[in-house]
Amino acid sequence: MPVKTLNDLFRRTLQDVFYAEQQALKANDSFVKKATLPQLKAVLKQNKADIEKRIGRLEAVFLSLKMPAEPHKAAGIDGILSEADTLAREIADADTRDAGLLAAIQEVEHYAINRYGTLLAWAGQLGLKDATPGLKENLSISKERDKALSTVAETSVNRMAAA
Repeated sequence: MPVKTLNDLFRRTLQDVFYAEQQALKANDSFVKKATLPQLKAVLKQNKADIEKRIGRLEAVFLSLKMPAEPHKAAGIDGILSEADTLAREIADADTRDAGLLAAIQEVEHYAINRYGTLLAWAGQLGLKDATPGLKENLSISKERDKALSTVAETSVNRMAAA
C-alpha cells in the first residue's frame, strides 16, 4: 500500500504494530525458557497474556476501520528481537543473561509505547474515534508492562547480575 496521506501512514503503522505484537508473542516463550530468575519468568508469563490481549484489541481496531487485520513486516522489531536472541545465546552467565533479556523485552515495550502513542495521536487528528479506545488501552498496558519490568530490574535482576 503506497503511503501518500496521514491516513495511509496511520494504517501502515497499525499494520506494523500488529506485526510487532505477533513477533513479540512468538519470541516470548523463548525468552521464558532462557530466563532463570523466577520473578523474571513470572513477568514474562504475564507479558504473554498482555500481548495476546493487545493483539485482540488491534484486531478490533482493524474491524472498526473496515480494514483487514494484515501485518506489515516491521524491520525495527525484527532487529530488536534478533539482537535479544543473539545476546541470550552469547551470554553464559545466567544472571547477566537475565539482565540482557529484561533490557531487550523493555526495548520491545518501548517500541510498542512509541507506536501506540503515535497511532493514538494520529487517530485523534484523523477523527478515528472508534480506533481510539483500543489504542489507548494498548498504550496503557504497554506502559504498565514497562513499569513492571523496571521494578523487576531494579529489585532483583540487575542486582543479581552485578553481584
